[in-house]
Amino acid sequence: MFNISDYLKKFSRIESDSLVNKNSVAEALKNICGTEINFEIKKGIVYIKDSPTAKSLVYTKKTTILSYLKNHHPEIKIYDIR
Repeated sequence: MFNISDYLKKFSRIESDSLVNKNSVAEALKNICGTEINFEIKKGIVYIKDSPTAKSLVYTKKTTILSYLKNHHPEIKIYDIR
């Protein structure tokens, strides 16, 4: 017989993984840029959803942010910032 609770467990894990990713990226942006920046993560790419000034700040420090994420949070897979 099909157990719905086992099926739904896999979706709760996906949601918790996305929260970990979002918190890790927020931490990296806060530490490197010095301010909180609105963003969205889709398929391993961070999309900046903030003012042009904030976008410019993040883009100038893009390689530093990506290397910070790779060194401090190797379990998450972030490939690019746009």
